[in-house]
Amino acid sequence: MKPANTTEEFLHPGQVRVGDLFEFDGAWYPVQDMVSGNGGTKILHFLGKAPYVMSQPEIVYRPMTHTGTSKVWGSLLPP
Repeated sequence: MKPANTTEEFLHPGQVRVGDLFEFDGAWYPVQDMVSGNGGTKILHFLGKAPYVMSQPEIVYRPMTHTGTSKVWGSLLPP
């Protein structure tokens, strides 16, 4: 089950942001920090979880924000 108020996205390591959610062992962890690794990988850091090396695209859950959704709807409204 996906976390509430998130969008499911298929992202490459370079597209991941702090705050994006990853599932490990049935629990959701937001990315707290990250550093670049070798060959385009990202080393993701989570609170209470060992670092995770993301080396290929995968499904990530991104929290929705009012700012993000208003940009979408704003582009659909007539001037």
